[in-house]
Amino acid sequence: MIKSFQLLLPEAAAIPLVFDSPHSGMALPAGFQCQASEAQMRSGWDAYVDELWQPATQVGATVLTALVSRMVIDLNRAVDDIDPEMIAGKWPASINPTAYSQRGMGLLRRYALPGLPMYQQPLAVADVQQRIADFYLPYHQCLAELLANYHATFGAVWHIDCHSMKSRGNAMNIDNNQARPSIVIGDKDGRSADADFTQILVNFFEKAGYSVAVNHPYKGGYLTECFADPQHNRHSVQIEINRALYMDEKTFSKHAGFYQLQSDLAELAAVIRDFISAKLSSLVQGNSL
Repeated sequence: MIKSFQLLLPEAAAIPLVFDSPHSGMALPAGFQCQASEAQMRSGWDAYVDELWQPATQVGATVLTALVSRMVIDLNRAVDDIDPEMIAGKWPASINPTAYSQRGMGLLRRYALPGLPMYQQPLAVADVQQRIADFYLPYHQCLAELLANYHATFGAVWHIDCHSMKSRGNAMNIDNNQARPSIVIGDKDGRSADADFTQILVNFFEKAGYSVAVNHPYKGGYLTECFADPQHNRHSVQIEINRALYMDEKTFSKHAGFYQLQSDLAELAAVIRDFISAKLSSLVQGNSL
């Protein structure tokens, strides 16, 4: 059986900083059947995002990356975000399809691309339950434990959910056919992280010459929302990177921009480390008063 994820541990003294990439996998379980081609399924792949962020381990961060394809099950959705028409028969628990499911991008992918169905027929309940048990729950348990353990140890934790995006939205996105900036940072309109954390990210990217948008067209997905609690020093943001910065979107091959971007992200990780160090010092001083 294929693994759900890979965990890259800190290569320096550990800090309470966790990057996760829930869409970086392309592995399919044995017996997986669909009518979408490999090329069509690649459209939902956050190509090389795990590699782009891997150097963050050198400053003490932890990097969690998915191995299973999001076309099998989307790790960045609620476990009950299920389109009932995707299931053959009655689902044995409550379901709460969101706008993601309505656009064909819920826990179970209805369309590989606009108008291109993933499957010829609904999925068996047992099949979906197996996907949840084998891939979804292990990933979420690992991420939850990482964040909880760092919070318990340091009194605070910072989480960055890492993604890539097409240079233009398509019909399954809210920004259909619109050109996108280099970077989109989502903090759920300020609800998932303190403003100063979001701002250091914006400042870094802009200073490095990237165009940046905040909360449009992406505000942050399920993982950003469910692990965030800024009032208790749990901060979570989503970073979307324009694929045109580092690869050919048609062939999915890296170009020279990949290495510059990877270097910039390594520098950003060091900037975040210093930010976290200052924040932790403030927490210690505050607790000693």
